[in-house]
Amino acid sequence: MKKLRYTESQIVNILKQNKSGVTVAELCREYGMNQARFYQWRSCLWLST
Repeated sequence: MKKLRYTESQIVNILKQNKSGVTVAELCREYGMNQARFYQWRSCLWLST
């Protein structure tokens, strides 16, 4: 299976979608990632702001 990479702007867009009401499960299905990755991104970006 090919490893997917996401740009920082894509990650921010995904996190914004979640903030606007899209569930984590829906986002993970749409972008082909697992929920742990989403929560890692969220914790990293929230700590850096």
